[in-house]
Amino acid sequence: MRYSIFILLFFLGLILTTGCDRPEAIKPSGITIKVGVIGPFSGPDRALGEDSLRGIRTVMHLQPFLDNGDRVELVIEDDKNDPRLSVNALKKLTTKDKVSAILLLSSSTPALAVNELADSYQVPVLVLLATHPDIAKGKTFVSQLIFDNTFQGSVAALFVRDELLIDTVAVFNNPESAYSTSLAYEFIRKFGAIGGNITANIDVPVMGDADDFKNIMEMLQRKKTQLLYLPIAAKDFIRISKALKETGWAPERMGRDGLDAGVMRGYPEETGLLDGIYDIDLYTDVVTGTSFGEQAKKAYRQLFEKTPNSFTAIGAEGSAILRYAMNRCSRPDDGQCINTMVHNTDSFEGLLGRISIFADGKAERTLIVNRIKKGRAQFVVKVY
Repeated sequence: MRYSIFILLFFLGLILTTGCDRPEAIKPSGITIKVGVIGPFSGPDRALGEDSLRGIRTVMHLQPFLDNGDRVELVIEDDKNDPRLSVNALKKLTTKDKVSAILLLSSSTPALAVNELADSYQVPVLVLLATHPDIAKGKTFVSQLIFDNTFQGSVAALFVRDELLIDTVAVFNNPESAYSTSLAYEFIRKFGAIGGNITANIDVPVMGDADDFKNIMEMLQRKKTQLLYLPIAAKDFIRISKALKETGWAPERMGRDGLDAGVMRGYPEETGLLDGIYDIDLYTDVVTGTSFGEQAKKAYRQLFEKTPNSFTAIGAEGSAILRYAMNRCSRPDDGQCINTMVHNTDSFEGLLGRISIFADGKAERTLIVNRIKKGRAQFVVKVY
């Protein structure tokens, strides 16, 4: 079985490498298969949806048809990153549009709402960006492509303690966000277990005007805090970073997955505030990728005239893995088969390394620590 998978991967690599030049290599069947896409395409989190969708479209450009000639049609629903709208979108896509699978581009709170329904509707849902550890827990039809918060929080804590040799950290989190609270909890748990000291765990919503920020920064400075851990939204990161500049205090900072992309896309005028921050991510600007990664990067820049980021990377990988699953089904529109094949993704070639997805819906993939310098993610270390 493993040998057969590697043969399939080899031929997939050939398709990815030559797809731009030879779209006619596969004869169209005239059949269209619908795939749903749920994500925030408006509102403050629209960068998640817009950039991930560009990654999806990049792979569709490289692979216009499935191996049997069927064409994939995207049915796109805007959920504004609102769980209620996410649930409504899943119901519409499955009952009205009759999609064979769904790519979910939203964050953890909407993903947790959707995962309660996926098994009922028996539609495979591949969650691309949400990292809460319970996304796929106990669910048959939900898969999680990105690393989860348990892994991310532990790696962040170990890096801060063992690589940066930092002893004292303040953590900022948003108690209204399942993602933020989960990641903050994992960091605090691991950092304490390896001898680190948490000087404060601060709820972002209670931070009000400029004086509140200034008082908090002064308090943390008095406690000899060396680093701020920031598993928070881009807008809150900006508020905290501006407060640091106003107080003249410059501790180290570590962000979470997608923070740099969220700031650069949603608040481009504030990109300079990222300078010097460490962040956890699945993508980096300066490391040579796999053959798939380099081909996808080139195609993306040609199509959209933009620099790829972690959102576009995960969109491309999610689209490619879903197509790989469909190509292994005798009927590529069979949701049951697609789900089984997604859960049997073995050492798939992602943009920067291999990805596997197991029967429990969890992915095994590399995690990257970057440091942002002059608006670019500079590679520091890769963790397996």
